[in-house]
Amino acid sequence: MDENSNLSLNFQKRLGSFNLTIDCVLSQKVTAFLGASGSGKTTLLNCISGTLTPDRGQILFGNETLYDSDSRINLAPEKRRIGYVFQEGHLFPHLTVKQNIRYGQPKTVQKNENYVSQILDILEISDLLERYPKQLSGGQRQRVAVARAINMQPSILLMDEPLASLDRGLKNRIIPYLYNIKQTYEIPILYVTHAISEVMALADEAYIISEGKITFNGEPHELLTTPSTLPIANIIGVENILSLPIANSDKEKGVTALEIGTQRLIIPYIENGTNNEVPIAIRAEDIIISLEDNLPISARNILKGTIDSVENQTLVSISVEQHLMTVKITPDACKQLQLCQGKEVYCVIKANAVNLLWSDS
Repeated sequence: MDENSNLSLNFQKRLGSFNLTIDCVLSQKVTAFLGASGSGKTTLLNCISGTLTPDRGQILFGNETLYDSDSRINLAPEKRRIGYVFQEGHLFPHLTVKQNIRYGQPKTVQKNENYVSQILDILEISDLLERYPKQLSGGQRQRVAVARAINMQPSILLMDEPLASLDRGLKNRIIPYLYNIKQTYEIPILYVTHAISEVMALADEAYIISEGKITFNGEPHELLTTPSTLPIANIIGVENILSLPIANSDKEKGVTALEIGTQRLIIPYIENGTNNEVPIAIRAEDIIISLEDNLPISARNILKGTIDSVENQTLVSISVEQHLMTVKITPDACKQLQLCQGKEVYCVIKANAVNLLWSDS
C-alpha cells in the first residue's frame, strides 16, 4: 500500500474507568488487532469511524485529517468514506439482499453494474438478491454485509469480529471469501478479532491489544514464536500453540506427520512440502493424560512426556520433547493417576483436535 493509504492513529479515549491509548501507523493491506473482550477493539474502530469521538489526539488517513483535537477537526462519519462490517451484520430486515447491498452506494457505483456484479461473484451471493435477511443463514448474512460495505467504495474497511457469531464450520467457509476480497480490492482493512486463526489466515500485520494498550506488533507468524506474546493463550482460549516441521504427508491415507522432537504428531492431510513448519493450536481440554502408551483407542497421537508442574490439581504442564503442553483435568483424575512433578505420562490427542493456523489461504 502507498503512503496515501496509511492510517495514522495517535489518540486517547476514556470510557468510565477504561482508558484506550493508541499510537501506531497502519501501512499494510490487512491489519489485525487481536484482543480479549473489553480490551478496546470496538472502541478503537468506533473512534476511527467517527461514531465515537476521542478525548484528544489525531487520526489521519493519508493526507486527510479525520480527527485532530488541537485543530478542532472531527469529520462526521458519513464524510469519512469508511465501510463497517459488524459482528452480527446489522442488515436492514425490511429490505431485500439487493436493497441492502445498494444502500448508501455512491452514484459512481450506480452507473457501474460491472463493479456490483464482481462483488456478487466473489462472495457468491447472486442467487440471494430477492431474499430478506430472515431467510438467510448466518454465513450468508455476513457475506451480504461485506458486499454492502464494499459496494460503498470505502477508503477504509473496518471489520469488527465478523465471524464471531458463526460456528467453526461456517468460519472456515467464510475466510476464503474474505481472502478473495483482500486480493481483489485495493482497500486497506482493519480487522479486529479474538481468534488467532483469522489473523493467521488474513492479516499482513498484527497487533495485540490488552486493557486499552498495544502490547505487541509484528507479522502474524511472530504471534507463535515471540516470548512477549505468550499471554495470548489467555486471550484466544487456546493454551497450546506450537510451530512444528512436517515429517511427511500421505495423501492416500489422508494424514500428515509433524515432528515433535523424535516423536510424531499425526494431523489430517495438508498440501505442503517436507520440512516446512506448520503452526498449530491444541486446546488443553482436548488432551487426555494416560499412564500407558498401548491403549486400544482410535486417537492417532500418544506422545510421551514428563510432568513439569501441577496447578490446583486441574492444570498439568507436561514437557514433550522440550515443548510444554498444558492439559486440563479434574481433581479426581489428578488424584486417581497420582500426578506429580517428574512423573512420566502420555498425552493422547485426536488428529482432528489439532487446529491449523495458516499464514495464507
